[in-house]
Amino acid sequence: MKAFFAAEAQEAEALREALGASEALTAPLPLHRGEGVLVAETGVGKAAAALAVAHVLTRFPVEEAYFLGVAGALDPALRPLDLLLAEKAVQWDVDLTPFGRAKGETAFGVRFFPSDPGLLRRVQAAAERLGLPHRLGVVATGDRFLAQRGEAERLRAEFGAHAVEMEGAAALFAAWRFGVPMALVRAVTDGAGEGAAGDFGAFLQEASRRLGLLAQALLY
Repeated sequence: MKAFFAAEAQEAEALREALGASEALTAPLPLHRGEGVLVAETGVGKAAAALAVAHVLTRFPVEEAYFLGVAGALDPALRPLDLLLAEKAVQWDVDLTPFGRAKGETAFGVRFFPSDPGLLRRVQAAAERLGLPHRLGVVATGDRFLAQRGEAERLRAEFGAHAVEMEGAAALFAAWRFGVPMALVRAVTDGAGEGAAGDFGAFLQEASRRLGLLAQALLY
């Protein structure tokens, strides 16, 4: 069984429609099932994402998982609706530096949580078949919507990140703990600067549609 996760209602709706996941299941979050697939709407933020992934992986025999959603670009080369295939993600707001750890390094000794390389290759192949602009990169995850360009530039410099969002690293962490392969994919909606909130709303619908097409392509 394949599990697909998305934070926003619009993202999850696009995945449900594309994957034919119309059967609503009883769960502490919106969860729908289709033939061989699950679509979970996690809600926004790291805690919500980790809870959703843990619930699904505990309850169902998931063989592979994908977290799909939108992000703000830290790399100015990324354009709206470009796909960022996350090779790894870091929780930029984790700070255990008083204990000698690097910024973003967790108490588990892991700073960057990786996407599964095999799944990421499948995502890349699917994006190429669909003709969707994409690139590999690094995601920074934190429990705050970034709308200050100066801070965005600091995160890019500190973590080598290309995009910022609010769930990915926590989702990868939960999948890592369960030993289930997961790939993180983000579609760019904004530049993580002063106009980020407006751009997010303007591009969310089309970004969600493209992510639905990508998810559908991953079934074959």
